[in-house]
Amino acid sequence: MNQLPVRLQDQMLAHLCLKFRTDSKGLQQQETLDSLPKAIRSSISHYLFYSLVDQVYLSRGVSNDLLFQLVLEMKAKNFPPQEDVILQNEAPTDFYILVTGAVDLTEEELGISCSCRDQRI
Repeated sequence: MNQLPVRLQDQMLAHLCLKFRTDSKGLQQQETLDSLPKAIRSSISHYLFYSLVDQVYLSRGVSNDLLFQLVLEMKAKNFPPQEDVILQNEAPTDFYILVTGAVDLTEEELGISCSCRDQRI
């Protein structure tokens, strides 16, 4: 109806398909985590993310206390293939650690974007 470019149409479709798959399987993990008491959420976050953050180059030399505080704020995100994750000139609000999958760095007329090639960041 709005004559969107094919790339945007594909991104929208991939996003909706991923959302449908995760919703239909009952994988509403973040909502479940948010409903738990803070102490349990802290333990789960530490278990899920601490070893990942500890291995990241940028965290070398950072105190264990600071790393623990960082993992408390972390959330797992899944992205469908070809979805733009980071766009040039966009104000940074998130920090991503690639766990599985791959990303493509592309340069387009409007700037540089980082697109997901596989599913989990």
